[in-house]
Amino acid sequence: MFENLKRETVIFSDESLDKEEALSLIVHRTCEVFHIPDCDSILTSIIDRESKLSTGIGLGVAVPHCRSDKVQKIITAVLLLSGGIDYNSVDGQPVRLIFLIISPTQDVQGHIACLSTISHAVSDEETRKRLMDSRSSDELYENLNGARTWT
Repeated sequence: MFENLKRETVIFSDESLDKEEALSLIVHRTCEVFHIPDCDSILTSIIDRESKLSTGIGLGVAVPHCRSDKVQKIITAVLLLSGGIDYNSVDGQPVRLIFLIISPTQDVQGHIACLSTISHAVSDEETRKRLMDSRSSDELYENLNGARTWT
């Protein structure tokens, strides 16, 4: 699940952001780090998806995702917000932990598997708490590194 996760795409933010600003932050950082062209089309896909059905899965977690011909492998990134944001989640609770997935257009199975793995991992209260208790990008990255054994 996290094999393509880079330290630079694990972000801790204590800024006060709204949903669109948070999505813009994580998408632009990911495009920059992975040299993904046409970042605006990725962000538009993510925002369009959110306008149809929120990816706020509950318990303070959201998993915005899209498939794109701009990537050759599944790309993941993580944003932890010190304060929650209104995300229109299924449980109505603010979101603090955002997992971004960008998958190749043709890799439907890998995309679904990645979504499933993240959902399963964060449904574990101890794991979710450990991630949300992180106080820096480095600490979050290390906690996610430990999470690589979750799958």
